Amino acid sequence: MKRKPILQKWLSARAGYEGKRTIGLIGINRGVGVTYTGMLMAHFFGNENKIRTAYLECNNHMDFARLQEAYEWSHEDESSFSLDRVTYYKQVRKSLIPEILNYDHDCYILDFGTDFNDSMEEFIRCEYKIIIGDSAIWNQNRMISFLRSIENMKGVKQWIHMIPFADKRTIGGMRKEADRFFIGIPFEPNPTLLSKETHKIFSHMFKSNQIRSHTVYHG
Repeated sequence: MKRKPILQKWLSARAGYEGKRTIGLIGINRGVGVTYTGMLMAHFFGNENKIRTAYLECNNHMDFARLQEAYEWSHEDESSFSLDRVTYYKQVRKSLIPEILNYDHDCYILDFGTDFNDSMEEFIRCEYKIIIGDSAIWNQNRMISFLRSIENMKGVKQWIHMIPFADKRTIGGMRKEADRFFIGIPFEPNPTLLSKETHKIFSHMFKSNQIRSHTVYHG
C-alpha cells in the first residue's frame, strides 16, 4: 500500500483546515520568476487585504536568504522573517509543512521551485495550483511539453498558468499553442508595493474560493 505523504495525513486529521487558503507554485524551469510571483501574491494578501499570510520556501534554491539580505524586515530569526502581516519561512522541509500550516495564518503560499515530480502530491492538494512559465521564447516549449505530460491528470484544466514579464504577443501565442488561458504578470520595481494593474489581476484570480474557469487575460 502506498504511504500517504505527511501533508495528506495532516489534512485528513485537521477539520479546521478548510478555512485556510493554500496556493501552490511550480516553475517550469529555473529563473522564470516563481519567487517573484509568490512575493507579489504574499503582499497582495498581507498588505493589500490585511490577511495573515505565510510564504513557504519548499525547495532548496536559497532564494529566501537572498531576499532577507536585500530588504529590511520588521522581524527576523533563524528560520523566518516578516514584514507586517507576511511571514517568510526559509528552507521548509516536507516534514515541517504540517506544523507551519497549523500556525496562526489565514493564507499559505507554498513555493515548490521547479521540482514538480518530487512535490506533486503536496502541490495538487493546494487549493490553487499555479504553473509559472518562462517569457523567453527559447524556453516556451518547456511549458508545452509540461502541459502535455500532465494532460491526463484529473483537474489540470482548472490549474492556473502565469508568465511573468510577458508581453501581449507572448501571452496570446502561448494561449493558442497550449489551448489554455495564460496570465501575464507585469514588472514591479518593489514587489512589496503592487501597482493597480497587478492588484486587479490578483483580485480577479482570487475573487472566490474555487476557480472553475480562467477568464483573466493580461497583455
